[in-house]
Amino acid sequence: MSRSKAQAVWAAVAGGAALAGTIVAGGVVLASADEDLGDGWIREPAGAKTPALADRQPSQGEVMAELTAAATTAGLTSDTKSRAEEGELADCIAAWTGDGPVGDSHLAALETALNERGWQVTARRGEPVPAVALTSGSWRLEFINGGLVDTLSLVATRSGRTCQDAFRRAEATRGPRG
Repeated sequence: MSRSKAQAVWAAVAGGAALAGTIVAGGVVLASADEDLGDGWIREPAGAKTPALADRQPSQGEVMAELTAAATTAGLTSDTKSRAEEGELADCIAAWTGDGPVGDSHLAALETALNERGWQVTARRGEPVPAVALTSGSWRLEFINGGLVDTLSLVATRSGRTCQDAFRRAEATRGPRG
């Protein structure tokens, strides 16, 4: 995995984990509508567009295929240098990276394509780096446009004890931030 993609994945995992821990516990949303969740995140009203598919348990490969299909439907181009996560986290992360930042129309098309595939928006963040958080079954997805690596990044992380433990171990062994 390239260093910039690894930075984007870890930033999204950390942000997504913090977001998921803030608003979802056992599948129950804890924040009220339009509540500021910190760091600029605003929770999306429950049931806003599509019913959540809480019982859905897709594999990492299925989630990766959904992200790729949604991005293609939205007219986005992948960064061909991106590699899949390896090792213990391989079943816990599905990441798709674009070849640069995209405009609002592409972001809207991406959100629609994900929604049509069963992903439900749970929160949004505005400036300085716009992001959208979605959920589908045991997976939490965050897409960020711009930011540190100045590209569109989709990072889905699987919840559950096995993946939570794997994320903790990876965080403990990845070294100093810088």
